[in-house]
Order: sequence, then structure tokens, then C-alpha cells
Amino acid sequence: MIAVGIASVIGGLVWLFAGAAAGDRQSAPGPGLGPTTSVARQPQAGPAPETGPSGPETTGSGSPETRSGTQETGSGNAETGAGTPETGSDSLAAWAAGVSAATGIPARAVQGYGYAEIVLQSENPGCHLAWNTLAGIGMVESDHGRYGGAALSADGTETKAIIGPALDGSPGRRDLPAADHGRLTGDPVHDHAVGPMQLLPETWYQYADPGTNPQNIDAAAIAAGRYLCADGRDLTTATGWWTAILAYNDSTSYANLVFHYADAYAIGPR
Repeated sequence: MIAVGIASVIGGLVWLFAGAAAGDRQSAPGPGLGPTTSVARQPQAGPAPETGPSGPETTGSGSPETRSGTQETGSGNAETGAGTPETGSDSLAAWAAGVSAATGIPARAVQGYGYAEIVLQSENPGCHLAWNTLAGIGMVESDHGRYGGAALSADGTETKAIIGPALDGSPGRRDLPAADHGRLTGDPVHDHAVGPMQLLPETWYQYADPGTNPQNIDAAAIAAGRYLCADGRDLTTATGWWTAILAYNDSTSYANLVFHYADAYAIGPR
């Protein structure tokens, strides 16, 4: 099913598709989906990119709302009022708590995904990014920020840094030199993906807000969303959604797994 848009209805959980489109991330598998486990963890019924639908199924009528504005259904464009949405708004937190109860995703992670959706709807309304695509990626990459015993604190920052394996050319991995001399990873020799969304440092510096922390779910989800929405892709199309996810990680099994989770989150309670 193709998602058309989202409304701001707090009290009704939102189950939305959006998708991903991307630039040249040169991405690496996150710690939750290493190169040797990608094939083994294919979903039971994940459609191939050539034949798959436009993206995860959606239902429901609401999505994150903030103090500063709302999002209207139909056009897919965000109406954000005079200011930027606030990640700590009561309405967004309440929406996230409801989604968490229904899906099992930690509420603070849901809040980050929802906030990123709102920001991207304002910045790039033609992309049609929705929270559950980010959630699908976040699940595969880091179990929503819980990989290796980490957890998201109240401000959305990991209690312990999530650093992916070294991209050192070992079997199943690319050989990438450290793009920032190890500033984000602690490794001055090889690159690693970082944070709950497992972005490479080069990608982080290109798409994140200056001065933000890749170990923070709000900042990481926004950067991931911008990466997915790059190049003018419309994620309500099959080509746009699948190409975007494959740009994030060039593996069909990875894309199928993201679809599997994003679709499950989108369906939600009927």
C-alpha cells in the first residue's frame, strides 16, 4: 500500500510508510546486521526490489504532533507553523508512548523517529519520509539503540557509544580509511559506522546538524532521514523506496529486513 500523507492526530496511533532515498553513503552493515548474517536474517516474505510494493503498508490517521505545528493529510506536506518542531513536546512524547506500547519500540526511539519525520516533512515534503521506515532501519542497525547493552537516555543519547566493526577489508567488509582520523570512532586508521542509525562519519558530517552527536537518536534520525531523502526521491514510489534503502546498505536481504520491520510497525493495531 502506498502512503499518501500523515495527519496530526494524537490519541490515534499513526502507522505510516515513508521510505528512503539516498546519496552515496558508502554504507556498512551496522553491528546488528553484520556482513556474514545479512543473508541468514532475510525475512520470510520480503519482496524483492524489482517486484516489491512502494514501501511498508500504512494505516491509521495520525502521526507525531508538536507544539509548533501540525501535519495535514493528503498532500504529504508538513504545516509546521512559525517555528521548528520541538523534540521534547508533550504531544510528541504522548504519541511516542502510545506507539511504544503497541510496537515494543522504546518510547525514546519512537520519539526520535517521529521528530525526524516532522523535520523532514518541513525541509523536504516531496520525500514523504515517515517514522516507521526510520524505525525499520533503526531496528536492523542497532535494535533501536540497544545494541551491546546500550540504551537511550532521557535526552536521546546512548548510555554507551555504539560503534560498528572496523571497515578494514576483512572478509565481508569494505576497506575504508578513517574519514575524520577517528574523531567519532576512536580509530584513526579505519572507518566505522556510528550511533543508533549506524552512519559513516563522512555521511554524518554531510547530513547532520553541525555540533550534534551521532550517538543521539534525534540527531541521528534526522541525518539518516536527510540522507534517505537526498537526490529528490519520492518515497511513495517503489523505485524511490527500494533504491533509498539499498543506498543505505547495498544488500537485498538488508532491504527486505528493513521492509519486514517497517511494514510490521506500520500495520499496528487495526
